[in-house]
Amino acid sequence: MGPGPRRLHPSLAAVLGAAAVSALAGLAACERIEDFGRYDGPNRLVPAVTHPAVERDLAEIRATGTIRMLTRYNATSYFVHRGGEAGFDFELFQRFARSLDLALEVVIPEPGEDLVSLLNSGAGDVICAGLTQSPDLERYVAATRPVGFVHKVVVLPPADTRPATLEGLAGLTITVPAHDPFLIELSNLRDRSGLDFAVQPGLPLVESEELVARVARGELPATVADDAVVEAVRSYLESEVRIGPVLSENQPVVWLVRRNCPQLRAALNGYLKDNFQLLPGGRENRSQDYGIIYDRYFRNPHTIRTFQQEIDRPDKSGRISRYDALVFRQARRHDLDWRLVSALIYQESRFYPRAVSKAGAQGLMQVLPYVAGPQADSLFVPAANLRAGLRLLKGTWDGFAYLDSLERIRFTLAAYHAGNGHVTDARRLAMEMERDPNRWEGSLAEALPRLAQRRWYSDLRHGYYRGDETVRYVEEIVNRYRMYTRLVPLELDLTAMDADPLAAGEVDSVAFAARPEPD
Repeated sequence: MGPGPRRLHPSLAAVLGAAAVSALAGLAACERIEDFGRYDGPNRLVPAVTHPAVERDLAEIRATGTIRMLTRYNATSYFVHRGGEAGFDFELFQRFARSLDLALEVVIPEPGEDLVSLLNSGAGDVICAGLTQSPDLERYVAATRPVGFVHKVVVLPPADTRPATLEGLAGLTITVPAHDPFLIELSNLRDRSGLDFAVQPGLPLVESEELVARVARGELPATVADDAVVEAVRSYLESEVRIGPVLSENQPVVWLVRRNCPQLRAALNGYLKDNFQLLPGGRENRSQDYGIIYDRYFRNPHTIRTFQQEIDRPDKSGRISRYDALVFRQARRHDLDWRLVSALIYQESRFYPRAVSKAGAQGLMQVLPYVAGPQADSLFVPAANLRAGLRLLKGTWDGFAYLDSLERIRFTLAAYHAGNGHVTDARRLAMEMERDPNRWEGSLAEALPRLAQRRWYSDLRHGYYRGDETVRYVEEIVNRYRMYTRLVPLELDLTAMDADPLAAGEVDSVAFAARPEPD
């Protein structure tokens, strides 16, 4: 996925050879690599779960209606921006999920969890985290065809004058992201070359782009990163960095699946082949969609800088939208989690207060005027829209009080989207299928799509309905809500937020009239 071919220094090529993974002896400040498990002696890493513990290939995934992507929270694979989900891997994989009419759930490992173990245990279906192909990892998982290609490069402070050769690394301490398998390769390179440079892992939650920024600020003497990531980070750094030796030839970036998932791997390979191929001579052939996504995260300085705006990143600002204070206050009156309400609002309107659906639903929470009550004539006013929408949501929420928390959330969202009638039909159908009508996974999530099939809906009270859309709607909101709960607190300090008069939401703004509706 790099910006262009780079030449590998001959001495580096000789040292690396075919030995991609080797000893970690002498690794300075050695820490546990969170994403790949524990060290088994000096030669390899072993995940906590080494073999598939579930049978969940593409057929089983399609039956549930949801595919789960395992990734890391960073500026290239996955992050939350302006309330929505973003990232190169996320967008590319989301298109794959949509091509199969599947909802996408994103799974981020907790501290101490490794991605391969989460995959093999069934917590996720595909690892999409910008990982380069690694023989060590492929003892335990299967790799797809390449998603792209990168070079590993040494990143130095701008004032560093050492030669850009392997010999120029002598005396240097190089910090590598703790989750990057190249940590092993670089240690092996050092040992084979006989040069005296130190290799150390960064802290477990520190990503590559942050290490590059720290080198630019003079806080670290060097790091190693993908060339594409370095070029992207350069577009928003206040200080420049210098590119040192190139440490690898073109390395394929791959996605990873369980070894017992040949159907899923074949489907992913077909999708990737349609979107990205390396042609003879090293030229890359990209589909239009792939090219647009790639440029957005790695080549377009404007979009890259936009993604770094703190106010639009809840992980940097603690803020989801400009309406946080308003949503927080109104949701609290109804004893609802404001982050769940915000996740729903994003799904409905992308926080655009003048959104109108084809069915005539209006405003932030997409409320139909005929059910809005006193707010029917003011649904473009954010506060009024929230009063109407939350009144409807709270009534539905209270109706499912007998369910446990996650089931209650999913059933409430399903009824908000599909209406109580279609949800009731789906529950009756679930009972005919001998499933628990009070469960979502394996029951209502499988019954709802059948409402679009005549053999199932013909005897039901409310008839035909595209229930697969409701399943995706519910799962996407639940996934977004999970991310919000990791990034922003349940309780808010409203002092600074109250300084924005529009965020109070009591008045409409003509400024919105010229603003385009979201896609």
